[in-house]
Amino acid sequence: MARLLSTPLLIWLAWSQKERLFAWLLIIALASDGLDGLLARAFEWTSRLGSLLDSIADAALMLAAAYGVWVFHHQVYADYGVVIWTVLVLWGLQHLLALFRYRRLASFHTGLVRWAVLIFAIFVVVLFLWGFNAWLFYVSVLFSVAAVLEEVAMVLLIPEWSPNLRGGLREALRRRRSQ
Repeated sequence: MARLLSTPLLIWLAWSQKERLFAWLLIIALASDGLDGLLARAFEWTSRLGSLLDSIADAALMLAAAYGVWVFHHQVYADYGVVIWTVLVLWGLQHLLALFRYRRLASFHTGLVRWAVLIFAIFVVVLFLWGFNAWLFYVSVLFSVAAVLEEVAMVLLIPEWSPNLRGGLREALRRRRSQ
């Protein structure tokens, strides 16, 4: 819930040109995302509603981060805009496909998605604290595109909403064969 509630504040901080506060709140929110996932899995504090809220908070936080990069590091968009917008459009289409199919976000929480979010978070932290790093940017893009394509395939394979399929595409294929 804290991540979800931090999103409007992050957007306001970016809009108000308060980069330092934005960066630190974003870093805390990104760290809490990883911590909340670890705690939820370790103590089995998972639920279908929790999975859905986590996905909504993740999406909102990623959009707030992208907006902050736009505001404070616009040169990144100027230099790599085609790549960034391609990833954002693919990501948006994946979410629209899930909304169309399941009437909610997919909430698969696959290993590949977790890696993509982690690498993106590291990229954003490095960007705000030390500046742009091209190889980290491209690694983040690579993992993000791979995660989106995996989730698109999973949405197409799995007919009903099934959150927390950590095994990813392999688990989706196994479920499909067993039906």
